[in-house]
Amino acid sequence: MGSDKEDKAIRTPNYHLRRLLVLIALLGAVALFIYAPTREFIKTTVLLGMPALVVWSYWRRFIRFSWTWWISSLILLALAVGYGFMITGLPEKLAVKSIEREAGIYLTQGRYDLAIEKYREMERYDRKDRMERKIEEVKIQKGYDASYRKAQKMANEGNYDEARRLLNNIPLEAIVYPQARELLRELEKD
Repeated sequence: MGSDKEDKAIRTPNYHLRRLLVLIALLGAVALFIYAPTREFIKTTVLLGMPALVVWSYWRRFIRFSWTWWISSLILLALAVGYGFMITGLPEKLAVKSIEREAGIYLTQGRYDLAIEKYREMERYDRKDRMERKIEEVKIQKGYDASYRKAQKMANEGNYDEARRLLNNIPLEAIVYPQARELLRELEKD
């Protein structure tokens, strides 16, 4: 009789261990989604994997070597080749995104020259058109910042009319727009 109790104790599932393993798996999944290359890999896989699963499920049901079977086979082949191209281009895409993210941080910090230098790194990935567009955007933002600084200086010197004119010319898409509006409100009080 004592052996039956021992057998039941051995067969009883350990719920604490299961919970711990599930927790570890969940933390691992969250960590994978935080890591940018994993997110891009999953996005690419889902983007082409879902249509491939649909086509494959129909492909299996068609009569072999019928025209629908051949069309489905060609679609599956195209999806597989496209997936291969997207996966081989993934490291380059990740590097460009990293450059844009870092340059965007410099841009919002007002470090325009560093942002331009960071965008110039995109040239080695054959993204010259995109690089030039981004650099042009930085130069425009740098001009808005210079207008804001000049208006700030004029306001400090007492030339309020010229400062208001400069501040009113700063558009909504400028990074310094909130500061410009705040300075304009202060000038309106005076």
